[in-house]
Amino acid sequence: MGIKHVRFQCHHCGHCCTDVICCPTPFDVCQIVKATHLSPQKFLKFIEPEEIEGVNKSDPTWLKINNKKYLMTLKRTKKGCFFRDTKKGICKIYEHRPLLCRLFPFKLRQTRTGKVHSFSLHKDVGCPKHRDGIVFTDKLKNIWEEDQKHQEDYQDLVAFFNSQGKKGKKPFDFIGLFVVIINNKKNKSNNP
Repeated sequence: MGIKHVRFQCHHCGHCCTDVICCPTPFDVCQIVKATHLSPQKFLKFIEPEEIEGVNKSDPTWLKINNKKYLMTLKRTKKGCFFRDTKKGICKIYEHRPLLCRLFPFKLRQTRTGKVHSFSLHKDVGCPKHRDGIVFTDKLKNIWEEDQKHQEDYQDLVAFFNSQGKKGKKPFDFIGLFVVIINNKKNKSNNP
């Protein structure tokens, strides 16, 4: 167990980008939009429970629409994550990747009171877990704590969205709660 550090070095095998479904928070989506100028519809997908394993059906981030559940994820192709550069085998948005991606393949270990105790490498993931490097747990703890704040905001947005009984509601309507796209071409043409 890593109380001070975990022995790990990413060798860019691509496992996390090809075999893992990433569930970004609205914060992550906003960071990606700011960095890439892409519309969320280009890189997001909403999946149903049978399309993902390991996410509890009572998880508070499931959108509920017409008796169906949807979870916001990054789009995937046959070659993996939408943002995976298949020629180089690396993430095209590495500096702006979701917090969940930054925590992979680490597993948090908490005390009985819920405080961070240590980190280890997940045993049940396909990452080769090369141990020729060092990742300090303070850095992982900071990422985890930041992700927890954004998860709380995410759950609040989902609860609000789910409480709205609007007819014809679709999963992509959820994005409208936290992303505003401004058409710069239109704004530039209206300025003298």
